[in-house]
Amino acid sequence: MSSNRLKYPSDAGVVSSTSTISNHITPNPQNIGIGHSMGGVVLRNLDRVSSPSFRRINGLITVASPNSGAGIANSFDDQSLLRASQKACTDISAGPTSELFGLPWKMIELKFASSLGASLTSKALCELFITNDLLGNYAGSASARADLKIGSPLLGQINSYSSSIPRLTMIAEENRPVHWRMLSSTLTRNNSSPSDQLLPDVITGVEVIYNGFFVARTTGAVANTILGFINPVLFAKAALDAYKATKWKKGVDWLRDSESIWNGLTGAIRLEPEKYWVWTWIPCETIPGRQLLIDDVGRDRDQSCGEWGFVERTRQVMVHYPSDGFIPNYSQDIASLPASNRYYIRGANHIEVLNMSNSRQNGQPNDATREQLNDVFDFRTDIFRTDRRQ
Repeated sequence: MSSNRLKYPSDAGVVSSTSTISNHITPNPQNIGIGHSMGGVVLRNLDRVSSPSFRRINGLITVASPNSGAGIANSFDDQSLLRASQKACTDISAGPTSELFGLPWKMIELKFASSLGASLTSKALCELFITNDLLGNYAGSASARADLKIGSPLLGQINSYSSSIPRLTMIAEENRPVHWRMLSSTLTRNNSSPSDQLLPDVITGVEVIYNGFFVARTTGAVANTILGFINPVLFAKAALDAYKATKWKKGVDWLRDSESIWNGLTGAIRLEPEKYWVWTWIPCETIPGRQLLIDDVGRDRDQSCGEWGFVERTRQVMVHYPSDGFIPNYSQDIASLPASNRYYIRGANHIEVLNMSNSRQNGQPNDATREQLNDVFDFRTDIFRTDRRQ
């Protein structure tokens, strides 16, 4: 097997990129196209627009590609990403700001300086999550977002095209917390030993500090309120501690909810109906099919007619979908493929899937991307079957 890695003008969008790579591929019945992220969509579009008698590729593998769209592109264009970024910075910096950047917060900065290789200020921390400079690059240019956003006309054309060549999709699925792991891989991708564990370790320490300040200020507020009945001056101190506690709580809540926030921006979260049962009073004089809610149980009613019983109800619950930290699994999938043409790369995020030489599973090396590609090249019976070099 000989390889040729082509570059394309991603900022110009899928159509222009398709034209570029088409001009650099010599038709050959043995050509296999492998595309990561937008590259997979470009190759699928190349398959769609190529003449059957003059095909550039005759086998196709997409890796962590937004085949059904990238929710982050929608979130970028409708300003959801910007609003989430602004709220993140406000909530994360609220606690330290309430301390007027006194000694405790400066000590926090120093404590994490060696972990990140730079001073960790509250502003730097929140911007690591959804800074427009860092993740805006992955949301793409306006042209790329128009092609890759969920519901785009181009993706509709690509997904409605009935391809006649063998196609596989490799779906990357990261462990939680997916957002911190993907950002870690982004920050360390050019290191000799890229790692997805950098930020999860750091954020664990940050959570301890935020919770510590919140508990300390809450305890101070309660204690000073009690002592205020002896010394009224302490009521003012209690009010100040309570104010600071609410500010630290903003950071605590944001750190706790950050993965859900990020999943919402990438489309890796949905509301689904869930059935549940409640124990409630069912009066016999009501219209059939109408029951009192459990909130009504305490009200007076005619106990002589009716009965207690379980009633089935439906509520909407939030569900996290597996993702690579950037593209949900359901979007990486190609719906028309048989199950045997889907390969899962476990423990890999959108960036890490390109280089898993440093990944570990149960303490052992686990280059899952290489393993899946070896399975394809070694054991399939179609065009992907490739004998190993001797």
